[in-house]
Amino acid sequence: MLVTKPVAELCALLVDELHGELPSRIFAILVSKGRSTVLQLSQYTSMTPRQVRHGLAVLQQHNLLYYHVDPGSELASYEANPENAYNLIRTGKILEMIDTSFGAAAKDVMQNLLLSGQTRILDLVAAYREKIEHAAKTANGAEDDDGIAAETNGINGDSHNTKKGALVIKSTAQLNTVICRLVEAELIDVVHARTFHTSDDILKSVEKEAMAKQTAQGAKGGKGKLELQENIAEGLRKVRAESKSLKRKLEQNGSAAKRRRLFSGLESTNGVHEEETDPILDPRQVIRINYEKCLVDLRNRRLVQYATDMLSETTAYVYGVLLKLLTKDVPRCRADPIMDVGEDQDDDNDKNPGFVTTDQILDNLKTSVDLSLGVGKAEKHQISFSAAEEVQLYPPKKKALIEEVEVVGEASADEEEDSESEGEPDYDSDYKDSAATNGTHDENGINGMNGIKGTNGGTNGTKVTFDESAARKERKMDRPTQLRQHLLILAESTQGFVRHCGRNEWTVDFVPIINSLREVELDSVIERTCGRQGLRLVRILRAKGKLDEKALPNVALMRKPELQQKMLEMQTAGFVAVQEVPRDVKADVKKSFFLWFCDVDRSLSQMLDTSYRTMVHCLQVLEALRHKERDVLETTKRSDVRGREKDTMRKSYYERYSRFLECERKLFAQVMRVDDLVSVLRDF
Repeated sequence: MLVTKPVAELCALLVDELHGELPSRIFAILVSKGRSTVLQLSQYTSMTPRQVRHGLAVLQQHNLLYYHVDPGSELASYEANPENAYNLIRTGKILEMIDTSFGAAAKDVMQNLLLSGQTRILDLVAAYREKIEHAAKTANGAEDDDGIAAETNGINGDSHNTKKGALVIKSTAQLNTVICRLVEAELIDVVHARTFHTSDDILKSVEKEAMAKQTAQGAKGGKGKLELQENIAEGLRKVRAESKSLKRKLEQNGSAAKRRRLFSGLESTNGVHEEETDPILDPRQVIRINYEKCLVDLRNRRLVQYATDMLSETTAYVYGVLLKLLTKDVPRCRADPIMDVGEDQDDDNDKNPGFVTTDQILDNLKTSVDLSLGVGKAEKHQISFSAAEEVQLYPPKKKALIEEVEVVGEASADEEEDSESEGEPDYDSDYKDSAATNGTHDENGINGMNGIKGTNGGTNGTKVTFDESAARKERKMDRPTQLRQHLLILAESTQGFVRHCGRNEWTVDFVPIINSLREVELDSVIERTCGRQGLRLVRILRAKGKLDEKALPNVALMRKPELQQKMLEMQTAGFVAVQEVPRDVKADVKKSFFLWFCDVDRSLSQMLDTSYRTMVHCLQVLEALRHKERDVLETTKRSDVRGREKDTMRKSYYERYSRFLECERKLFAQVMRVDDLVSVLRDF
């Protein structure tokens, strides 16, 4: 992660927001000064070594720093971990994702892990056992000293799907089951000896071990270099596998689904509960949150939302099930260039991330979902089955955002030749006759099956209708056929959500779809900044490449003064740039070409930096509001006021407190929206 000044300031503010001022000051020094010892940090921060150690303990507890011990001096040096520090901003999204996928109990466990950092299973079980016993005493008539009702297992004492005062985790066996589910989903990892080592340190140690092994074997020359690279790659894979040791132990007893099927009969006959089918975890094992796998699930949710906006909710639900099956064993969104040497790179378009079959998707679909929704109705002879069943074995090559710019006016000679040369070799003869007699036009471009969106361009000239006769025929269609229609809609969309890679086999090319999503985000920013006219000019430059400023008015069909004003506006905003190309050796402005072009990578980088600055500004405004309303906030911290602010506070104080809560909610909502953009631009 590239740590610029806005990123460093943002991470320090996030650490201050969640863990206090002392760890935040130490983290800011580590980001700015780099790797430092305790004595150096004491000098930089003007704090005593004891205070520095307390701050370092908090940072290490929450996986916010790395450390390295020199073999000769045995002196530990510390380095900041900006990746995990930035992930603190996604705490709410991770909890919401866990609640939707695994339930309120799993959300409660993840919330405790997020707030307490790395924890032994023994300590976690002891904390929950104490809460369970306290709730049991309260249920039997025992009251707290303060007379306040017992809270839930969670730190904040609230949960979406539970009533106030109800227990989410009701036994230690249920807690053990929840942890097993999260470990099998790779959302919880094991802390091992090299967890707090940087990628560079791990690579150096693995290289040292591989060279020592090669020296002992005596291999030299080209064969020796090849063996050295293989040994390094194998050592790095072993380091990655150390954090999955607990998952491998659980897989030795079979997956959770297999255990549930195995003990399903015992539950009815012998009264065996589901919690008792999971093996007891080692209480000495130290666990933590795996942010890399959480990002994979968050990426799936973002792609499902993208499919919902472009297609329909039912098709997006099918897409979500496909993504869940496809990314079940995907450990991270992006490969580490150091740690993942020798592994399959997900960023390589030539690598196949795997595939899922239609039967697998059908088995995981909820029976309550009506697959007939979100699909247009068309007659059988109006569909080109040869085009719909086309198989693409390899991912598509990189292409521009738009292939052709539509302009008003007569077509040029080359465009007329292209339109005349285009034929319909894949269409059936009966389909041609029907299209010729009816004179219809397809506005959906998905073989007449998608009747929801019309953004894909017409291909087979079928007009999709929703008449009752066609609807009755659609109801008679079996569920696998309806599922295939949704998958074909995803495969034939212009965004390329799914690729039909084999007979009843489907896969997702994440790199092209994420690039498309980034360009959509960039277009939305350009439209809000420079209007629809500016967005049209940017799309023209993307499709045509570099254009001379004299030829651009003819291509854009705009007057030269208006065009120059709009281009200067976008140049100031950083969306376009101009290049001067001299005609002669002597640089003369009057005899030079000026070429306008659009640098997408530069625009995305500028958007990312602006996003960091926006989040920093929001957190600074929030801190200023807290300082302004500090007298009101100190009043709300009193034990006789907390929870009863409206009844105990004066009207003027309560109005100020309400306004502060509203401003705080809006600022945090803005930070969350900006983080969605950062995730698309950087992490996905």
